[in-house]
Amino acid sequence: MANSIPLSSLPDLLFTLYLLVVFPCLRLWQSRHPAARKPPRPPLQSYWRQARFVLVLLAALVLVMLLGEHTVHELGLGFPDSFPALCGMLIACGVLLALHLVGKRMERNMTPAHRAKQEAQLRDLPFAVPRTPFETAVYLATTVFMTAMWEVLYRGYLLLVLPPLTGLPLAVALAAVAYGAAHGYKNPQQFLGSIAASFGFAIGYALTGSLWWLIVLHAAAPVSMLYAVRKIRERAAEPAASV
Repeated sequence: MANSIPLSSLPDLLFTLYLLVVFPCLRLWQSRHPAARKPPRPPLQSYWRQARFVLVLLAALVLVMLLGEHTVHELGLGFPDSFPALCGMLIACGVLLALHLVGKRMERNMTPAHRAKQEAQLRDLPFAVPRTPFETAVYLATTVFMTAMWEVLYRGYLLLVLPPLTGLPLAVALAAVAYGAAHGYKNPQQFLGSIAASFGFAIGYALTGSLWWLIVLHAAAPVSMLYAVRKIRERAAEPAASV
């Protein structure tokens, strides 16, 4: 029986088990047993600490792809020239435009109490805010790279190797639950929201076969967060400047 598994599929099996079981379980355990809070790191050091783990996963993915003879196109990274892929790009552009317009309207109607609440949240951000143009460029490059890699791993790769074993519906469910769990557990709303969003992205990929529009949507979140933080800081500095 041991010889019934081709050598090229064994790395796929091990890597898939890591993505589906090991990594999500580790993230859940870490979120329920957080380490003692340490002094904040400089932005560049913080970005490197976040990106280096994803670089290790990228190296593992490249090795598995070579051994399994997978192609970049099979991972959903081919040029989006099919009708479903183009529809996905149009959807991504439409969603981003709609969110931008809604955000502008909410900003105009924001009350002083809401502004004060946003400014208070700056003290507990999940990332180090860049302070210089170089740090901003590194932040943007790091976040875009990381979000793209999560799409490749949990949508492109898992939905390549799982469907022959489980069928597409179960593969979508397994990938969505695993990626949602990999966000950790803070409260039921956050946990279920992560899984629901992951289901949406996995179904979107299954319908279009292209990751590019999902990468655009996913990468827009940390980029827009940086923009929002800058706007909040500018507003917070206005009273001090006027005085």
